[in-house]
Amino acid sequence: MVSDFMSSLETRIRLLTDRAIAAKTQSELDAILPELKAAIEDHIRYVRAVVVETIPEAFGTRSKKVA
Repeated sequence: MVSDFMSSLETRIRLLTDRAIAAKTQSELDAILPELKAAIEDHIRYVRAVVVETIPEAFGTRSKKVA
């Protein structure tokens, strides 16, 4: 199940992407892109945190077995 936080991030990214596509001027686009970049960075941080908790062995946090 997708969390409310993840859903709101995805919605925010979708809306900002739509605004960027609809921008009529470079100045409009220049105003939107930093917001879009920040939203994408928030999404990446969230996904990384979920992955680290879900599969910690992928990040070397499991105990190493001695042969």
